[in-house]
Amino acid sequence: MLKKLFLLIFTINTIVFGKVPQRAVSASQFTTEILLAIGAENQMAGTAFLDNAILPELEEKYKKIPILSNKYPSKETFYSVNPDFVTGWKSLSAPANLGTVEELNSNGVEVFFMKSLESSDINDVFSDITELGKIFDKEKNAENIVFTMKENLEKIKEKLPKEKIRIFPYDGGETAPFVVGGSGIGNTVIELAGGENIFKDIRASFGNGTWEKVLIEDPDMILIIDYGDNTIDKKIEYLKEKSPIKELDAVKNERFAVIGLVDISAGIRNIDAVKKLAKMFHNVEISIKGEI
Repeated sequence: MLKKLFLLIFTINTIVFGKVPQRAVSASQFTTEILLAIGAENQMAGTAFLDNAILPELEEKYKKIPILSNKYPSKETFYSVNPDFVTGWKSLSAPANLGTVEELNSNGVEVFFMKSLESSDINDVFSDITELGKIFDKEKNAENIVFTMKENLEKIKEKLPKEKIRIFPYDGGETAPFVVGGSGIGNTVIELAGGENIFKDIRASFGNGTWEKVLIEDPDMILIIDYGDNTIDKKIEYLKEKSPIKELDAVKNERFAVIGLVDISAGIRNIDAVKKLAKMFHNVEISIKGEI
């Protein structure tokens, strides 16, 4: 009897959670690019939260999908496209944004959060891409992307020098620097590229550091995260002219590197970001295959 009950519950769950989305909304750039890359564009009803320019090879697909908002759309706008699935930043499920998971589910919207949002393991990124492939019935496409990403990562590892350089990963902020912490994929990308994050001890993907620590650590290079209205030029101008670290060698000698927020957010760009940073950190040229 118990075995029959278990099979019934399993079957019900398979039906409910195995439904292939046809009206998906992506509320982050990294999930948008994953869905476009695996070929799910015809199953998308809207996108939101673009941090950087969309990948050129995905731009044609992207333009065909309604942009609901630059940030989170209102609930009215969100439900106007009759969504059956949503994914993106976990903050989408805040009551003031798109509503709690329970609220979304009660309105017929399945919710998927990538486990790599709260992980520093690059293998979780690969797993999430594969899982989205399964959800959207694009499993083979997703597997091909992951295979190439893994292959490219091994090529990069072979070329990198053993010594690491110390990196100050600066997102923004003046009273205190907002930085890449040690518990997310951003830190992993930095490490895979041969960098050592001076704020790796922060137990979060991003968090507040201190200018005092930057002064003490005297990093070899400053990695500036690019997104939003606070431009790279503004961030560099602040660091050079007004910041507490303006006398550091890395600042005075303009040892700045730049990477997009989407590049260090869990997604299809991560291995290419490792390649880019390896070039910036170590001046190493590495030839890899296109990921898409």
